[in-house]
Amino acid sequence: MDDHALVLKAQQGDADAFGELYEHHAPGIFRFVYAHLEQRQDAEDLTEEVFFRAWRSLPRYRERGVPFQFYLLRIARNILIDHYRRSQLPDRSQLRSVDQMENDLSDASAGKKEMEGDHAELVKHLRSLPEDHRTVLVLRYFNQLPPAETAAVMGRSVGAIRVLQHRALIGLRALIQAENQHDQESDEKI
Repeated sequence: MDDHALVLKAQQGDADAFGELYEHHAPGIFRFVYAHLEQRQDAEDLTEEVFFRAWRSLPRYRERGVPFQFYLLRIARNILIDHYRRSQLPDRSQLRSVDQMENDLSDASAGKKEMEGDHAELVKHLRSLPEDHRTVLVLRYFNQLPPAETAAVMGRSVGAIRVLQHRALIGLRALIQAENQHDQESDEKI
């Protein structure tokens, strides 16, 4: 059964239909949330919150020509914003090269490695970026959404997403170069 049919059944109170939506979309929502957080448990909790809010708001949900996944990703994005506002998380850490960062993003999106050990460091790198830059990278690399779907989730045009992704990578590169230069200067003083 497709998402549209499941949503209609869930709107009529069919918990099993909503359970199928959960089973289908929870892994992607978890990847999106976990890419923004250091702790797996926090990501699991916020993923549950996404589906709780989706269930509560389901009677008001109207399909607008975009997949149900986008609705869930928007909820997840709002929950993350709320989470950031509530917490005073550290903002920056030692940064690695852009090539290493891009490799980590690619590896994570392809599921080639478990990021448990490197996850906290990767999140700190992402956290050093503005929220919209971080989100575009997570959607494109972790959730493997094409530009058109990323645009729908973020409420922007496809061209704007491509520019935003490019700027996010440039911003990351500048931060890493500045950190590397600072490290070299520190090493020279020693």
